[in-house]
Amino acid sequence: MNESSQKKIITGARAQPAITPYHITSLRVPFFEVDVAQAVYHGNYYHLFELGREDFLRKIGFPYREFLNRQLHLTIIDSRCKYRKALLYDDEIEIHTGITLLSRRKLSFSQLIYKQAEASANPETQSPELQLCTEAQLNMICVRFTGQATPLPEDFRLAIEVVPKRE
Repeated sequence: MNESSQKKIITGARAQPAITPYHITSLRVPFFEVDVAQAVYHGNYYHLFELGREDFLRKIGFPYREFLNRQLHLTIIDSRCKYRKALLYDDEIEIHTGITLLSRRKLSFSQLIYKQAEASANPETQSPELQLCTEAQLNMICVRFTGQATPLPEDFRLAIEVVPKRE
């Protein structure tokens, strides 16, 4: 992946440089996410985003289970997704997850999914790069199991503050 694409995360409908808590999840596209043509069904990309967010939360030391134990949930109130290139069964992918907004009750996750770029005609002359396939922005609010909006836990906010930043 080139340096400029490494420094970008999605904000709204366009990618911009950002300083943000950031994490990369690597995995292969599982068979159960694809259709008969072996391509990921468009709605199933949200499963991959979820895996990236859960991995991010574990990495910062605040797994989603901690929200559930406190009878809290992060509810998506708005999402945008841009599909650029199909993901296929068994593709090795990276899900880049960052938090681009953190307020008292809300947060925004920006996520990019990359896969290995297709080989050039002369593979000896090019180093492998990642190709941006999908970009998403998910705006969330913290709610109690009763459905009432509530502030994000303070220890969650503190955990995010110590995550390495991507500049």
